[in-house]
Amino acid sequence: MHTFYLAPQNWKPPYILEGQEAIHLIKVLRIRPGTTVKLLDGKGRLGLFKLEQVKKKKAYLQPVKIWSQDTPVKKISLALGWNRSIRRSLILEKAVELKAWQIIFWRGQFSQGRPAGAPKDNWVNRLIAAAKQSQNPWLPEILNLSGLSELIHYAKHFKQKIVLWEKCSPENILTGQDLSREEKNLVVIGPEGGLSMDEINKLTQNGFQIFSLGTSVLRWETAAILCLGLHYLEQEKEEALKLRS
Repeated sequence: MHTFYLAPQNWKPPYILEGQEAIHLIKVLRIRPGTTVKLLDGKGRLGLFKLEQVKKKKAYLQPVKIWSQDTPVKKISLALGWNRSIRRSLILEKAVELKAWQIIFWRGQFSQGRPAGAPKDNWVNRLIAAAKQSQNPWLPEILNLSGLSELIHYAKHFKQKIVLWEKCSPENILTGQDLSREEKNLVVIGPEGGLSMDEINKLTQNGFQIFSLGTSVLRWETAAILCLGLHYLEQEKEEALKLRS
């Protein structure tokens, strides 16, 4: 069954797909009236809809069943030092597949450039495409913060705060349990140039714990995806245990 994205504010009669989603349904997939499709809104809501008609490049849909998925109990927010990196798109896609709650870009001392004022449209499109592919009804929030001070201030809302540092002893290696101790868990990763000693001191003075990802020096996006994967597997394991009990 094909899946499409309908923005939360448009989940009301008449249910209409427009723009790129409608073009994909009408022109690319050539779905005919009477066919059932799935919609998601990126906020946990899902629905089965029957295509009623196509008119003026719009797809008119009739709801068959609508439901909502519970908000995840344990959430991970990933704070990434800003890079001018073509690999950013990869992180956005994997963030959806691995169920990140937030992706936070911030400007570190060794960052190249600075985050945009607001998330770009093509970033959101990447998230939507990944959500449709992975069937994850939750799109992660994207935030752009100006620098370390703003990040530290924002982190006050988190009980579990972690910073990854390549100079940390490999004995203090990060685990999935470390990333899932609280309902809201924040992980800071520096830019490709790493974190300065001054940044590490400020983070630890404000309640961040230092962890390692092992003896290898990982690329920016590799470290991010590894963290998301550890958290994802820990949550999948907890869900499996609940089903068995």
